[in-house]
Amino acid sequence: MKWIYEPGEPLQMLALSQSEVNMLRDILANQARSNINRKYAKYSDLHESGEATDRQCDLMNKYEDQLKFIDSIIDLDI
Repeated sequence: MKWIYEPGEPLQMLALSQSEVNMLRDILANQARSNINRKYAKYSDLHESGEATDRQCDLMNKYEDQLKFIDSIIDLDI
């Protein structure tokens, strides 16, 4: 893993080897996703029951976005 600078990019980027990508995918798929999914389910249930506050709805949306992001990383075809 190393930070690289690409011509035309304003910021540095993180480059990962294939083994590091596979390790990251495993961590995201097994640990992080289940933790975030549990939080999302909690707030989704509150939302579905009509008892969620605005803050709880915001948290539900945040966790939904995180799940989508994790799924997009897991589903990358590398």
